[in-house]
Amino acid sequence: MKLTIPTLLLALLAATEVTAASNRDICLSKNRNVVEAVNAFCNSKRNIVVPSAYAKAGGTAATKNGPRAIKVSIGGNCKPPQWVPQKYCKSQFMGMCARSAKGSYGASAKRFGRNKCQNWSIQTGYVAGRQ
Repeated sequence: MKLTIPTLLLALLAATEVTAASNRDICLSKNRNVVEAVNAFCNSKRNIVVPSAYAKAGGTAATKNGPRAIKVSIGGNCKPPQWVPQKYCKSQFMGMCARSAKGSYGASAKRFGRNKCQNWSIQTGYVAGRQ
């Protein structure tokens, strides 16, 4: 069977989607509030741009107090500002959560974007109005 570039790209895309689903499942088992906060933040109808007030404010889960309460956000000093597509917003946060330390409830921080100017954060124990 001769593999063409479109066939290889399609296989790579399918593998990426499977990994994203697996990361979501792992994240759900660590702290389902992370998935809720990521969906609230990444599924908005807004374009996420770093830096921006929206990206910095982030999203939270309905549970606002306790060790499993979550806030997700993206800070940074990108010049020029960088757009974060919804697909990457979700997959990168899910990957961060899935690879977070055992017992962390999904807390993680990582840099993404051109020149690593985006600071992605999953904070646990978020208390509404304090962070």
